[in-house]
Amino acid sequence: MPGGHQPGDAIDKSTGASRVAAVSDGEMLARAASRKHSVAFFAIDGPLSPGTRTSRSIEEIAEAIFGVDKGSIRVSREAAALSLAFDPRRATFAAIERMLDRKLAAMRLSLLPIRIID
Repeated sequence: MPGGHQPGDAIDKSTGASRVAAVSDGEMLARAASRKHSVAFFAIDGPLSPGTRTSRSIEEIAEAIFGVDKGSIRVSREAAALSLAFDPRRATFAAIERMLDRKLAAMRLSLLPIRIID
């Protein structure tokens, strides 16, 4: 895998919490809750280039995934984290994670799930 993680790898709680905080957005969380959508938080593993271009590329990739709410993606290069809202009636978390990993592999990036809010 691009970042060298294996299935079952975990993020320690303090690191995970700081990454979640870096990409949490109260308005996005409220909008997702009102729609009965889920919110997923991921650690990004791999080389994150400086500049907004990398963040924007990740956002564009995530927004193109079926079931992901447009405008919900939050990326923090500094915390190496990503969050997004999705409609669990349209796409499962596993399917979204698989597609993201497949598309981010071209950037030599992979994801580790941190938390899901249903």
